[in-house]
Amino acid sequence: MFTFNGSSRKPRVVNLSGRKSTVPPRGSKPSQSLSLANAQKERAEREAERRQLKAASNIQRVWRGRRVAGIQRAQWRREWDEEFGGEIKGSWIRGIALFIAFNQRGFVVRRDSKGRIGELGSGEGRDGSIKGAKGYRRERIQDPQDFERIKVLVSLVMDAIKNGDNMAGEDPKRSRYLLGQFAKLLVEALYDDPEGADLPGKAMSGDSVRNYSLRLLPWLAERLPTLVDAKYYQALSRVTTACEADLEALLRAVLTPLRSKNECTAVSYTVFAANYLITPGLPERLGAKGFCMLREGVDIEELFKAIEATPGAWLGAEVEGRLWLLAYIIDFLFASSSRKTIIDLRGDDRLRFNRDVEQQRVLSLLLASVSAEAGKRIDIEDMPMGQEEEEDSDEEDSTDIKSRPSKKQPLPPFIKSRLEGLVQQSSVSTVFSKTKYSDLNDAKIFAGFTLTLLLVFPRKSQDVRMWLCLAETSDGASAVRFLWEAVRRTNLYSGISRDYKVAVESLKRRNNSEDSMQTDDDEEWNLILLFVELYGFLLMVMDDDEFFAGRGIKDRQLPLKEVGEMSVFLKSMTFAMYWEGGEIIGEDKSRTSGGEIYFKDQNSKGWSVDYLRAQATALLKQLYTRDSRRQFLPKGHWLMTNHFDMEGFIPSVVQEEENRHRMEADDEDVEEEDERELDPAALAAMNPIERRNLRWERKKRSQRKKQRYNYLAAIAPRLEILKNLPFFIPFATRVQIFRQFVSVDQKRRRGGFVDPDQWRAAVLSRSRRGTIPRQDEALDGHDMLSRHHATIHRNRVFEDAYKQFWPLGERLKEPIQITFVDQFGTEEAGIDGGGVTKEFLTGVCGEAFTPAAAGDRNADDDDDDDIDDDHLEPGEPEGSSGYSIRPKLGKNLFLENEQHLLYPNPTSIEVLKEELATINYPDLDKGIRRLLRRYEFLGRVVGKCLYEGILVDVAFAGFFLLRWSQQASATASVGVNDLRDLDEDLYRGLVNLKNYNGDVEADFALNFTITSRLPSQKTITIELKPGGEKIPVTNTNKLEYIHLVSRYRLSGQAYEQTAAFLKGLNSIIQPSWLSMFNQSELQTLVGGDINTPIDVEDLRRNTIYGGVYQIGDDGKEHPSVQLFWEVMRELDDFERRKVLKFVTSVARAPLLGFGILRPKFSIRDAGEDQSRLCSASTCVNLLKMPRYKDFKILKEKLLYSVNSNAGFDLS
Repeated sequence: MFTFNGSSRKPRVVNLSGRKSTVPPRGSKPSQSLSLANAQKERAEREAERRQLKAASNIQRVWRGRRVAGIQRAQWRREWDEEFGGEIKGSWIRGIALFIAFNQRGFVVRRDSKGRIGELGSGEGRDGSIKGAKGYRRERIQDPQDFERIKVLVSLVMDAIKNGDNMAGEDPKRSRYLLGQFAKLLVEALYDDPEGADLPGKAMSGDSVRNYSLRLLPWLAERLPTLVDAKYYQALSRVTTACEADLEALLRAVLTPLRSKNECTAVSYTVFAANYLITPGLPERLGAKGFCMLREGVDIEELFKAIEATPGAWLGAEVEGRLWLLAYIIDFLFASSSRKTIIDLRGDDRLRFNRDVEQQRVLSLLLASVSAEAGKRIDIEDMPMGQEEEEDSDEEDSTDIKSRPSKKQPLPPFIKSRLEGLVQQSSVSTVFSKTKYSDLNDAKIFAGFTLTLLLVFPRKSQDVRMWLCLAETSDGASAVRFLWEAVRRTNLYSGISRDYKVAVESLKRRNNSEDSMQTDDDEEWNLILLFVELYGFLLMVMDDDEFFAGRGIKDRQLPLKEVGEMSVFLKSMTFAMYWEGGEIIGEDKSRTSGGEIYFKDQNSKGWSVDYLRAQATALLKQLYTRDSRRQFLPKGHWLMTNHFDMEGFIPSVVQEEENRHRMEADDEDVEEEDERELDPAALAAMNPIERRNLRWERKKRSQRKKQRYNYLAAIAPRLEILKNLPFFIPFATRVQIFRQFVSVDQKRRRGGFVDPDQWRAAVLSRSRRGTIPRQDEALDGHDMLSRHHATIHRNRVFEDAYKQFWPLGERLKEPIQITFVDQFGTEEAGIDGGGVTKEFLTGVCGEAFTPAAAGDRNADDDDDDDIDDDHLEPGEPEGSSGYSIRPKLGKNLFLENEQHLLYPNPTSIEVLKEELATINYPDLDKGIRRLLRRYEFLGRVVGKCLYEGILVDVAFAGFFLLRWSQQASATASVGVNDLRDLDEDLYRGLVNLKNYNGDVEADFALNFTITSRLPSQKTITIELKPGGEKIPVTNTNKLEYIHLVSRYRLSGQAYEQTAAFLKGLNSIIQPSWLSMFNQSELQTLVGGDINTPIDVEDLRRNTIYGGVYQIGDDGKEHPSVQLFWEVMRELDDFERRKVLKFVTSVARAPLLGFGILRPKFSIRDAGEDQSRLCSASTCVNLLKMPRYKDFKILKEKLLYSVNSNAGFDLS
């Protein structure tokens, strides 16, 4: 701003009146801004007024039009009644034209329940209904008398037809148009009002509008093919459901479009399948005769073509409708006069074969679309009527419809029977017998069909696999060979074998696809999965001789070179699913909130990625086990270290384990609150709403667990690989990881004080939080430590240990202290600095795992381990039993096989039952529980040894160790080869039975039962499957028999004993830690490495010396010590192991070398007497050796001591 005084600033306006000045500041332009605002306001008011006037004009115009139209329609109704209301009728063309005129479609007035005018709307929706506001419905027929007028018109048209009228009239085009409009009006009338609910005072009868319409519809559908659309069959479906119609007329209306051979036939079959064959209960609604007429009137070939060509039409139906569609299709095939069984592929002509392939594809598509629903409901039994009513009332009481879970109902009997008809040996074998070995397309179609059967009928999966193992293609190829060759020709096989990322991208596309149709990749994945399932089953019943000979049952085994190629493919595929599992499943962004990550639900294409991963993992483990028993693949073949940064692998795994532990700890309180185990009485006492809420809570908890599992798998891929595919990582690395896990757990539990003495001092002073478990926080430090101290009699180590340490549970992880009492009742002097604990643990194992000695206790101490002198049940008063009996619960808990390998005694429970029955013991269950507690305690002891790194001289059977490693894995299986460790004779017998070429049923007379003999010579017979006593073993089912016998002997017979032992073991060592090792590796972990020679130099570097032998300032060893190491170098490995066992009680070296041996290997002088023998204190790994001066004498005395098993007494 420019002024003449030279200042550019605005002058300040001072107002002394106290009121706001209306005078604008100097230099402002109020007239411009105010005028602009006023002009805008006036313009907006004028525009609003114009809109209001225009809207009023539109309303008046529409209302006048509606009023005039109403008057005109009323006039047309009067004309129609004058012309057609009497006995003499006018022309049907005029009648239809007038009727359509006063019922024409267009803008309609919608009224609410009180008759008030609502919104205006027009047009038809996709399903034929009128679009408009929610809560209003179009009154298609305003006058109830219009229904009577329809009957008159239908009669006129039918009379004209009977009289030979060609229905063309003077203007054929107009006549055809009027007929078409009238036909659509009839269809809409049937669709909107199938039960005649809007007909005042009308009782359903043969003269109903519905039956009149049904009589005319077939003629109209034949002459007007375009009439047959989705709405047509939807209307007929609703009429069928109402069960109030002329059955003959209804079936003519349904079948006429299908019998007409014209350009619209394919469309007719499409809409028929998608809209009528989804009607529930057609056999009951149409009756046996009517349903038979429907079945015979359908062209199976046309129907299959329509279903295959337009899957989008029927995939949009509800899953219940698709189940009925599938059941009707199967029923039509069953009843087809040209086929005796499902998809009977008899005949050699190529056209017929193509049709059969088409049928397989259609059945595969239909089965895949309902597999998840059918699989959940196929085994649900029908509920009693009372319970059903209760559930119904439950639903009525619910106020939250959306959040209420839908309870799965059993499949209708018709659907269930037709689906079960597919799972027959004749059906599966016949389908497979007509496929061709060289046809990849045949293989894909067959794989989709068979795989869906396996998913829908999980209880029949073993039967289906067995039938396939026995079937052959038309070329004479076995199922395994046929599928394997097909898999090798797929693009996925070659791509995944080269790069695992091919699997990641393909599975990610499959999982994220919302299209239910099968792509080329989907068909190839079906082929791969079916092969994995079938070959995995075959390996379970195939012995090693057949496997390594490259032959199997009827040459079903693959050559070893091809097995090696297969293992490369499986390694790459399974690695992709574990390493990139989170990326494959994909994060659900719509549900991820608050820092919690959710993963997408896997789509409904039949099977999930988790299922494929589990099956592939199981097969890969079987191949690895074969290679471990007898190597046929190159060294290092199974390692996948090139995909990892091995330098940082161990720290990364430990960090993943810490993250997982932290998450599980955060969820622990929630889980404890959620896990409400209710007995049947408590459930019965609940009202329906409480039971419904409990079901809903359990469902949500299950979903939450699944989501958490997916999340943990995504954030800890290394742990998942170690748990499921540990052989991808070197054994030594896994041992280091195991020791790291234990070390971290010790630090966490003990508040950072890993050393036992430091931990005890911290407990006494409570100097740091976390040194005392939560269960013992209320205890005084001395009371806490007293619970970890035990006085043990040397003549009953196991029973004393059990009674004093059983209450600790998982707190046995903490350091314990032992005071031994000799045979005279005197406490042995000494302080437990770790060596006594080691002697105690090895002593418990030595006593409990020795079958012959487990019950050979001194007679004087019998009363101390009687069954009633035991820990009381929770809430049981002391002295409540009042029995004093002799059965020994700790006797023969484990047995030895011919190789002196230990496994749980499978008859221990039955033996105990016999003993308790002889003395009339009142509570057998209590006695069994107390026996199982001893198994559980033994599991804790073995876990304690693993936890502390103490090696014990105990060797377990391979099949028993397999149960250790399979606990945390998603796959668990035992095969006939594992039976070799249990019963060599039984194994040989089953192998001979499998290879027997004669008539098994006639020559052996076996059935599906198995007999066990107790020590008392009493026999117990068990059925291997329901009704097994009446099922003979034949050449067809002998594979199933072999599998069931193996599974019972290895898993079922000693299930309770094994489960109790593993429960105790898992309380000390997490199952996921054990799953990092196979059977032989676990044995090495327990007892040391027996295959690796003793490394003398490693032992020498990690030996400490005491007394005179202590190394001085010069750093040189004592001359006697130098002689000792010269002797050790000269001894062979067998003699070195003897020396090692003499000193440490174990003949095997620690897995990671002698540097981790606790206590350290020690040598101390024992005087200068050259005639004195060496002695040892195994509790502290101490060798007491005199100061020998001659090499020959030292070697002689050392070996004499070792071979004499010398101890303190030979010092």
